[in-house]
Amino acid sequence: MTAGRGRENAELGETLKYLVYSSVPSRPMEPADLEAILYTARRRNLDAGITGLLLYRNNTFIQFLEGPPAEIDSLMEDISADDRHDRLQVLVVEQTSRRSFGDWKMGFGMPKETRPTGVDGVRDSFDDLTSGSSYDEVRRAAQDFSIWFKVKERAISY
Repeated sequence: MTAGRGRENAELGETLKYLVYSSVPSRPMEPADLEAILYTARRRNLDAGITGLLLYRNNTFIQFLEGPPAEIDSLMEDISADDRHDRLQVLVVEQTSRRSFGDWKMGFGMPKETRPTGVDGVRDSFDDLTSGSSYDEVRRAAQDFSIWFKVKERAISY
C-alpha cells in the first residue's frame, strides 16, 4: 500500500488504527542510531500509509502511529522483534477515521526537561504517558502531547 492510497482511504472514511507505545532502548542510543531508526521509519511508513511522531527523551521512546490497521499491526510485530527495544508497552490503541499527523511520514522530537509553569491548563510534563496512569489519563496526555508538538513545529517554521 502506498502512502497516497493510505491517506486516500482515510479520506473516504476507512477506519484507521491509532496506537501509542513506549519502550526503552536495549543499549545506549547514539545520534547515528536515532538517525537510522528515523530513516527506516520514514521510508517504511511512507510505503505503508502510516503517519506519526517518534519521541526520545530520558532514555525512553514514545511513538505515536496512525494508519491502516493491518499495517500498524505488522509494524508493531516488527518493533516487538527488534532487539533495540526493551519493555515495549502499548499505551493507547483506538480506531479513528481522522489522522492527527496528516502528511507526516514520521515527525521526530527530543523534548527537553521543563520547569512547572503553574499555569492551569498548560501541561508541564508528559511523564504520565509512561507512569502507569489510567488509560484515560494516558490517552489525554497523548492527545495533549500531539497538539503541543504540532504547535511547536508550526512556531519553528515561521
